[in-house]
Amino acid sequence: METRHKHDGRCHCGNVRYRYYSSQPAAQLSMRACSCSYCRKTGARYSADPCGILVAEVGDCDAIHLYRFGTQTADFYVCSKCGIAPFVIWPDGADLYALVNVNTFDVPLEVSACRNVCYAHEDVAGRCARRRRQWIGNVTLTLPGHRRVDDFAVSSAVLREQPVALG
Repeated sequence: METRHKHDGRCHCGNVRYRYYSSQPAAQLSMRACSCSYCRKTGARYSADPCGILVAEVGDCDAIHLYRFGTQTADFYVCSKCGIAPFVIWPDGADLYALVNVNTFDVPLEVSACRNVCYAHEDVAGRCARRRRQWIGNVTLTLPGHRRVDDFAVSSAVLREQPVALG
């Protein structure tokens, strides 16, 4: 059985939390910094393990702003209370794929090797194919039951009405 390394993260105020299971320990995670204007301005550094697992939870949906940039295909989950986007989710039919912002890990990373990437040359089909290959493909997103699912760009097949224990 493959060893899974647990990486907990959250926005600054804790409204958006996640647990990311990866085949790599934190010091060996592959990290990249997108060169688009949004990612440069926010300073985010992303990681994804295609064999990894992401369990994410939103506490107050009214404090979430979904931001779509560029091709308008992926949602940055921005907490409007503190302004931090801990992860990005791309819905592909009934499936979800995700990236985590390693700057939001609870245990800070010593980052020396972060690869700069530019995806400006990709068309939408190429971008979607890359995400299927490289992003986290096992994603569970929990939203409070009082919020309508169609307010968020996710598949109802992967939502849970009761929070997942991340503690």
